[in-house]
Amino acid sequence: MDTIIEDIEILGLKESKFIRPYRLGYKMDGVKRYWDCVHVHSSVSVLLYHEEQDAFLLVKQFRPAVWYNLQKEGEKYEDMGYTYELCAGLMDKGLSEEETIKEEAIEEVGFRLDQVEKIAVTHGALGFGGNKQTMFFAKINESMRVSKGGGIDGEKIESVYIKISHAREFMRDEKKVKAPGLLFAFMWFFDKFSK
Repeated sequence: MDTIIEDIEILGLKESKFIRPYRLGYKMDGVKRYWDCVHVHSSVSVLLYHEEQDAFLLVKQFRPAVWYNLQKEGEKYEDMGYTYELCAGLMDKGLSEEETIKEEAIEEVGFRLDQVEKIAVTHGALGFGGNKQTMFFAKINESMRVSKGGGIDGEKIESVYIKISHAREFMRDEKKVKAPGLLFAFMWFFDKFSK
């Protein structure tokens, strides 16, 4: 990846269109308690299987929060702050889940999805967010390519193919940052298709 990340600074956050912190008060067993939370949008993701390449198509992108936490912990990775993820997006455009993931697939990886299959609905960041995440699966091939992808608004998303024959090794590679949802999606695929 030829993107250069530099001049990183940590700033206070007064407002954001993506997250909204709040404190929740409640009683448990008669005792008043408080919990700090963050409201975030629900999201969708899709495990893409490229039939001609016999590979999963993932996205790789820089995630500042990952960089910050790796630095804080003194970790040194080859691609500091870069993550390997399912193609995904926020539910912030007023579209259905299926419409949103189909739009994200065009934007991020350049493939038009004809059909998606729902894998599961989960909830993330349980300790402070609890947002809904809906995961899909789709098969793709080169006849479905409509653009180069790469994201919008300067996202700088790189497409990465992981051959099915190397997917389990990739899952165990701790130096490649990935979310549990990606690992779940791979295991779902192996279970469904007995690869």
